[in-house]
Amino acid sequence: MLRPIRWMRRGIAPLLLRVLAAGLAFAPARAARASPEDVLGFGARASAMGATGAASAEGYEAVHANPALLSLSRERRLTLGLEGAIFDLRAGDRRLSYAPLRGSLIGATLPIPFGGALADRVTIGLGFFTPFDVVVRGRILYPETPQFPLADRTQSVAVQAALGASLGRGVRVGAGFAALAALSGSVTVATDASGRVGTLVEDTLVASYGPIVGASYDLGAYRVGATFRGELVGRFNVVIHAEDLGGIAVPPLNIAGIAQYDPAELALEVARVKGPWKVAIGATYKRWSDYPGAVEATVRCPEVDPDTGEPFTGSCSAPAPAAPGYSDTVVPRVGVERSLALRPGATAHARGGAFLEPSPAPEQTGASNVYDNARLGLSLGYGLALAAPLPRLTLDLFTEVQLLLPRAHQKRERDDPRAAAGGGGVVRARGVLVAGGTTVGVAF
Repeated sequence: MLRPIRWMRRGIAPLLLRVLAAGLAFAPARAARASPEDVLGFGARASAMGATGAASAEGYEAVHANPALLSLSRERRLTLGLEGAIFDLRAGDRRLSYAPLRGSLIGATLPIPFGGALADRVTIGLGFFTPFDVVVRGRILYPETPQFPLADRTQSVAVQAALGASLGRGVRVGAGFAALAALSGSVTVATDASGRVGTLVEDTLVASYGPIVGASYDLGAYRVGATFRGELVGRFNVVIHAEDLGGIAVPPLNIAGIAQYDPAELALEVARVKGPWKVAIGATYKRWSDYPGAVEATVRCPEVDPDTGEPFTGSCSAPAPAAPGYSDTVVPRVGVERSLALRPGATAHARGGAFLEPSPAPEQTGASNVYDNARLGLSLGYGLALAAPLPRLTLDLFTEVQLLLPRAHQKRERDDPRAAAGGGGVVRARGVLVAGGTTVGVAF
């Protein structure tokens, strides 16, 4: 996107401050961030069952949970839905205000009509989640400002596509990708022939990708599933250039960092998939220790030596943000579904689930107040599936409550004397996330 030049009769220093502040609006707070499907689950059925699915996913939800299970879908089906969440997040005696999540969900499965040995074996799946208000949200706040980046982690577009295939003898494999939005751009500050100072802003919205690979094996009424989801990074990089400012030399300033981040994950699950009772038990390993931190260096070493035009090989002392010190986590999950035939062609499903997600973030002992808590998730849902002789429709609903387990942050008085003086050096963070949604699917 190219925005027109806007010339202003202002001093150079105030203008640079305004441009820098505008650039900072693109940058996120220093905390772990992840896409909405990583926080809430993807799809009404999966979210109702504790975000399980590596061995138990059905339909378009397998795009995220395990692409191998797409091969179980033998009908073309389109699913549309709505999803939302509200947040009640508190630090000490202060409630922090965050906008609710509101978005739409689209899912589709499309069996490929191969013949011969590949007949009824290969299916393509698509999954999209789109917030109504944003494409991707990234903010930067002073680290001393109390904040819960969890609320911003759900505010991004999720795009996923995959293909699943049955190899026979109960073996299924699948692969696909997930995509996040990334931003690249520049801001040029310069003077024209009349001495007026103005800015030229150019920015481009691009996509970053992460792989999803899955496999499953059926053994009687049971199934074992495994899914690997690669690291998914939604970066932004806005470079501020100052030119022809009356002899004032200003180095390029990089407003850069990570707006959204999904760590590499490995999900393992065992599920009973036949009979009126379906149960899934699994765990997801998340490699948060690779998280580099949300903010990158503002001033960087040059890539090219300005004197020789050759690649820069000299010494450079450009400061870099400290590593965030995150740790790997393991998330246990359980989900259950009870099916009940109401009449020929109509089946009802009652669902429930739970998970416990530890926090990868270290305790906030210094001046920083970027809070992240372990979360206990509890979910319920209902589904109604119609088949011939009735119209081939599905209706699914879910509600999910995530309790941010209370966490005490013992402040060092030398780093945060205000907290020590006002609350004995301890800040207690806690909160609740409540989500819900509904989807309607039609086969054709």
